Amino acid sequence: MLDKDTLSQLKQLKQNIEDSKEYAVGIVKGTQRKFGFVILDDGREIFINPDEMQKVFPGDTVKILITTQQENKDAKAKVSGTLEKLINSPLKEFTGRYIVKGKGHFVEPDVPNLNRWIFIPPQARKDAKPNDFIRCRINRHPYPQAKPQAKITEVIGAADKTGIEGDYVVSKFQLEPAWPDKWQESLLEVDTNGREDLTLLPFVTIDAASTMDMDDALFVQSTEQGWQLQVAIADPSARIAVDSELDKLARQRATSTYMPGRPVPMLPEELANHLCSLTPNTARPALVCQMEIDQQGKLSSYKIIEAMVSSKAKLSYQDVSAFLDQNGEDDSLTDCHNNKATLLTLKAVSAALLSQRQEHNLVIPNRQEYRLVLNSQRKIDHIEPVQKSSAHQLIEECMIAANCCAADMLDGQGIFISHPGFRSERLADVKKLAEEQLSLTNTDFSTPAGYQQLMKSIDDDKLAFPLRQVLSRLLERSRLSTDVLPHYGMGLDKYTTFTSPIRKYSDLTVHRLLKSKIKPRETVAVKPQDLAIIQQGQDHSRQARYQMEQWLKCQFMQPFIGQTFMGTISQINSNGFTVRLDEHLIEGFVETRLLEEKYSFDPMRLRLTSKSQTIELNQPIEVTVKEVDNNARSIRYTLPAPAANQDDKKAAAEAVN
Repeated sequence: MLDKDTLSQLKQLKQNIEDSKEYAVGIVKGTQRKFGFVILDDGREIFINPDEMQKVFPGDTVKILITTQQENKDAKAKVSGTLEKLINSPLKEFTGRYIVKGKGHFVEPDVPNLNRWIFIPPQARKDAKPNDFIRCRINRHPYPQAKPQAKITEVIGAADKTGIEGDYVVSKFQLEPAWPDKWQESLLEVDTNGREDLTLLPFVTIDAASTMDMDDALFVQSTEQGWQLQVAIADPSARIAVDSELDKLARQRATSTYMPGRPVPMLPEELANHLCSLTPNTARPALVCQMEIDQQGKLSSYKIIEAMVSSKAKLSYQDVSAFLDQNGEDDSLTDCHNNKATLLTLKAVSAALLSQRQEHNLVIPNRQEYRLVLNSQRKIDHIEPVQKSSAHQLIEECMIAANCCAADMLDGQGIFISHPGFRSERLADVKKLAEEQLSLTNTDFSTPAGYQQLMKSIDDDKLAFPLRQVLSRLLERSRLSTDVLPHYGMGLDKYTTFTSPIRKYSDLTVHRLLKSKIKPRETVAVKPQDLAIIQQGQDHSRQARYQMEQWLKCQFMQPFIGQTFMGTISQINSNGFTVRLDEHLIEGFVETRLLEEKYSFDPMRLRLTSKSQTIELNQPIEVTVKEVDNNARSIRYTLPAPAANQDDKKAAAEAVN
C-alpha cells in the first residue's frame, strides 16, 4: 500500500501532465473532403482528422486537445486536435434531399461543407419518397458516437414538381414564416391628427404595370427659382405597432424577395397591396418629402411631414418612358397625356438633379442586369437584359434626393447605408493601376475625395484596359450601419433609404425614426441585434434569389452540353474565369488547371496569361459547355479543342468503329 507522500507525488505528477496539455476552444470548419479544422480565437487552424470530424458538424463550438507530433528532427511538426467536449451546435434545422440506399433512409444535407448523409429513423420519415426535397430537424447530434439522426419536418416536394425551385429556397432560407393568427386585429387605426391633408394634389405613381405594392408617388410644380418636388412615401408604420408579432416577423423577413415567378412579400398581401399601397383615388397615410430645388438641381431647402395623400394615376415605366421619349407628343397614352404637365416637369427636375450629382457627387454606370423569363412550367423560356429607361432614371433621381434629405434629418441617429470604397488590402493595387492607366499620383484612394477623383478620371472609351471593371471587383460591399459613414459609391457624406417601407424593414424603421423627429413621440431605438437580423434577412434574400436562378439556369443549360458558343469574360480569379454566353446570357466557370496550357494569374490586373493567350475582363471568347451539375448548381465551360486535335479525335473514333 502506498504511503501518503507517494500518493501525493503521484497526484502532483498527474496534475503536471494535465497542465502540460494544451486545450483550446474553437469553431469547426468543414472542407470538401472528410477532414476539417477547428478555428481558434487566435486565428490558428487546427487539423481534425476524418474520424473526429464524423462526431461534429461545421459551425459547432468545441473544446479540443491540441497535440504536436514530429516523426524526426528534420520533419515539420504536425499539429492536430482531438475532441474533448461539444459546447454548442447551431445546426438545428436544414434542407436537403431524401436518399434511400438499401434498407437505409438518409438525408443528404444542403449545408456548406457537410459532406455526409444523416440517418432518418422509420418513425421520422413522414412518407417522403426517394429524391424528394425535405426539411429536417436534428434529433441526435453525432457527438460522441458519430451517429447523428434527423427527423423530417416538411416534405417540400418532388424534383419534378412545378415551382419546386422557389418552394425549396423559400424553405431553405425560411423566407416565409407564418403570419400570426388574427394579425389584422393588431393593426393600428390611422391617426390623421397632425397629418397634413394633401389628398387634392395630383400625385402619380410610376412603377411596373403589374406592381401592386406601390411605395411612392410624385408631385412637382415649377417655381420662380426652379421646382418644388414632393415625394410621398407610403407609411406602413401608421398601421404596424412596434414589436407586435407582425412587426417581429416583418423584421425577420427584412425585405421582399423577388424571385422569378415566386415573389415573397415582406408584409401580408392585404397590407402590402391594399391597406398601405398608394393605390389611385384612395387616401393613404404617407411621409412626404417637400423639396425646393433650383434650376441647377441644387437642393435649397426641404422638410419631411406626415400627411394623407391620394394618388390620381397609376402609370407604368413602359408608358411613361415612351411618352417622355417623344416629349409628351403621344396622345394615345391616355393616362400619361392626362398628366402631361406633371410628367414633363418631373423630367426637367430629374435631369437637373442628375446633372447636379454628376458634377458634385458620383454617378457610376450601373452593371448590366438580366431578367429570367419563365414559361408556364416555371422553367426558363429565355433571359433578357434589363433596360434602364428614362422613367426609371426619373424615379431614381427623385428617390435619391428624398433619401438624402432623410439622412440629413436623422441627425446622426438611425440606420444608414455606408460604402467604404476599396478593400484595404487592395489599396496598393489601386494605387498602381491609377498610376499605370491614368498617370494619377499622390492621391489617397482610401478617402472619399481620392475615390471620387479616381472614378471621375476614368474615360472608358479612351482606355484599352478595362480599368473600371477591374476596380469594381476590388470594392467592399455596402452595409447597413448605425454610424454615419460615407457612401463612397455615390460620393455622399451620408445616405439612408426610407422610400421602400413596404418592401424593406430598414426603410420602415427609418420611417419611425423620422416621425420621432417630426413630432414628439416615443423614440425608436435601433438595437445592434435588430440591425444584425435585418442584415441577415437581406443577405438571405439575395442568396435565395441567386440559388433559385442558378438552379433554373442549370436546367436550361443541360441540353447544350458539348455545344460551343461565343461569350464575354465577366469574372477572373486565380482558379479560372467566368464567361457569360452572348446567346443565352448564362454564366459558367472555366477552370484553368483543367486546360492544356498553364496560366499565371495577375491579381492586380485580374489577368490570366498562358504561352498563347491573355485572358482579361470584357474580352470576347469562345467556350464549350463542359458539364452541368444540378445538385451543386454549377455550370462549367471549357475552351474548345484546337481544330487539329478535334480532327485527331474524330479519326481515332472512326478507326475504333
